[in-house]
Amino acid sequence: MKRFLFVLSAFVAATAVFAGGSGGKAAQTGPDAAFFNKPIRGEITVAAYDSMLYKNYLDEAARAFEALYPGTKVNVETFSAMPEVRNMDAGNMRATAVQAQDDSQGRQDYISRTNTNIMSGTGADIYAMDILPLYKFVESGTLENLNPYMALDPGFKKSDYRQNILDALQYRSGTWFMPMDYNFNYYAYDSTLVPARIAAGFGLDKAWTAQELFKIGIPLYEGNYKLFNAVDYFRGPGGMFNQLLGESIETFINLDTRKPNFTDGSFVNLLTSVSNYAQQGYIPRGVTGQQNAGNLMQRGMQEPTDRHYFKLNPNVSLVGQFNKVTGMMLRMMTTGNSPSIDADDEIAGIQASADGSVPFKFNQGFGMNSQSKNKETAWAFLKFLLSKEMQLSTNLMSFGFPINNEARAEKAELSFAGAQFNMTLGMSDQNRQAMEKYRAAVEKLSDSINTFVVQDTSLNDMIASEVFYYFGGSRTAEEVARVLQNKADLYLSE
Repeated sequence: MKRFLFVLSAFVAATAVFAGGSGGKAAQTGPDAAFFNKPIRGEITVAAYDSMLYKNYLDEAARAFEALYPGTKVNVETFSAMPEVRNMDAGNMRATAVQAQDDSQGRQDYISRTNTNIMSGTGADIYAMDILPLYKFVESGTLENLNPYMALDPGFKKSDYRQNILDALQYRSGTWFMPMDYNFNYYAYDSTLVPARIAAGFGLDKAWTAQELFKIGIPLYEGNYKLFNAVDYFRGPGGMFNQLLGESIETFINLDTRKPNFTDGSFVNLLTSVSNYAQQGYIPRGVTGQQNAGNLMQRGMQEPTDRHYFKLNPNVSLVGQFNKVTGMMLRMMTTGNSPSIDADDEIAGIQASADGSVPFKFNQGFGMNSQSKNKETAWAFLKFLLSKEMQLSTNLMSFGFPINNEARAEKAELSFAGAQFNMTLGMSDQNRQAMEKYRAAVEKLSDSINTFVVQDTSLNDMIASEVFYYFGGSRTAEEVARVLQNKADLYLSE
């Protein structure tokens, strides 16, 4: 009997509603060689909005760091309420759902408080950067440039980490935060639907956009199966609109010039194209409201009966891709996607942006306050978070890949032994062979990553709110584009 592990993530993505800086660019003094000979002692504070992602992990790291460096004290501050976590077992399947509330006011309050504390000189020494606006914090001088620290610290070796991720972090002549992990999406294809002559052009070293796969798939379409498993629109993460928007977000918002671009026809074309794809049967029709996490869990635990030519998968699905031969299957159900048979799926390549670049995202990342009064200890703590020990912590809520090379290799083995999913499968020869293929695929796909897309989540939230009216039928694409142009222009000019 096959053993299934089904993981459901049903939540509303965190979005920032307001963001600012300290009002003026702070003067920064980078470290010199003597900086790294100073003793590690004293008190620092680490601040994060998301309690679910950060609280337990940072508490563990703080206690371990204090034991390693006697005379130090690490305070951890998190802001959001802990979400509801539900577990369900059904026969040979186990599911976990996390139901987090969309607390836009809470995010606004957190960012406002962060700005106030920074301006008053009482801000934290280290900030989690998942919802804070990177470009505004860089412009205001709030964040410390970490390039000199990495270059001058004899205890920091870039070779210990994935080099192209560090390279992709370069932004405005600096590195302003350090991710603990990295994530990417990849495209899979159903080998029973896509002819071998076309599949020959796919592979681990390839990168694709959804539009490119539509061009390949439309001539193959016969009406029996959808081209993609992504619904046209879902108010939340997932769905074809969000997929295409993510691949071309810089077309519509230029954060360097502070100029939005929603009215030249390209955004209208995006909206109407997605709608047309659904009308022609290429993709499923979506829903305009959030669905109950319990209903999603029940649906995901049912054996899928449909096939799709292509699907966009999160990187965690790679475990299931290579674990098929071991009898344990990991199925990821993401909001905005229809359940799909995946037994015959093969990898087409990593997801690319419309300009051909290959981006990554992160779950946890930290930046240093340029006004910190204890930068020696703050930098030491950042390095400690990057250690193999902390990147393999079971409190690190991440399905991403550790940026630490040793931790990434060891996490692969833990995943195939079941430890990452609270299962004990052991490491048979078959598991080990599958793990080695998985590890090689992760590294090959990761080699293509060459950029990090800086975004403002409040603008993304603005887009999601307005696009709802188009797919709900109450506004035309042109009306939505005009409203977004005005709102985004006002926001970016603040």
